[in-house]
Amino acid sequence: MTNPTSNFGWQMPTPTDLVTDLPADFEVFGQAVDTDFADLLGGTTGQILSKTSNTDLDFTWITNDIGDITAVNVTAPITGGGSSGAVTIGVDAASTAAAGVVQLSDSTSTTSSVLASTPTATKSAYDLAAAAVPKSTVTTAGDVIYATGSAAVTRLGIGTAGQVLAVNSGATAPEWVTTTAGATVKTVRKSSDQTVTSSTTLVNDSQLKFAVAASETYIFQAWLYTYAADGTPDIKVTFTGPAGSTVLWSSSQVIFNAGGATTLTVVSPGATTADLFVDANLRAIQLYGTILNGGTAGDLQFQFAQNTSSANGTSVKAGSSLFGIKVA
Repeated sequence: MTNPTSNFGWQMPTPTDLVTDLPADFEVFGQAVDTDFADLLGGTTGQILSKTSNTDLDFTWITNDIGDITAVNVTAPITGGGSSGAVTIGVDAASTAAAGVVQLSDSTSTTSSVLASTPTATKSAYDLAAAAVPKSTVTTAGDVIYATGSAAVTRLGIGTAGQVLAVNSGATAPEWVTTTAGATVKTVRKSSDQTVTSSTTLVNDSQLKFAVAASETYIFQAWLYTYAADGTPDIKVTFTGPAGSTVLWSSSQVIFNAGGATTLTVVSPGATTADLFVDANLRAIQLYGTILNGGTAGDLQFQFAQNTSSANGTSVKAGSSLFGIKVA
């Protein structure tokens, strides 16, 4: 008989088969089904069917290789996990001490240590850097950067000692120039009393002095506050300078000499002394002079002593001063 077949090629009985043909038809059909499903036989608990080839109904029993999940274990920065029920996991935020999730930021000014830069922020930072003045513009310590036009700069090398920064004659750029030095003024003020007792030997005043370089010339003035318990010792004064210098000095034109007599003053060379009146009143004495120094640097030094030795000390008081003005 010619019977139709199924999708699997099994020969099927037809409604028009004679009664005598049905047993044979069912036998053919059943044998075909049995043969095709032979691969389904066997297998053990837990096995699964796997296709052996592309042929229809060609299967093989295999052991399940996926396995069972018994626990979800995690390590930092992942959090959560578990071995039963619904398992939740997460990720910690990053920090400078640990890895983790970071948030992106477009900011180029943030000081955060947990944000990550985006390409946008990186580009902005690059643009800022590209517009900055290159470090290579300066080459020497003390260089000055100045603009030569719009968005254009250059360097001005360091000047020499004593020069000052000025605008050039064309008013187009800065330049270093050497200026004429102004007057040098030296001022000294006594901060404490100094007293000589029972001695007519001149001593250096510990504070009333100033340095004079070689070949310099100064005019100077001393303003002295003096005191003695009585009028016996009075005071003897002079000025000295470095070796080879010329010192000329004088008191004010009319002075009180020791013993109270008045006289017109004369100019005295350095180391020549003058005796001046001092008593229990606070007396002011003014002295004037010049020093023309030679080739040796040193100090213009004020000296004093008692004119007459006395146990009543002669003092040059705090507040006395000496100042000089360099004239050459």
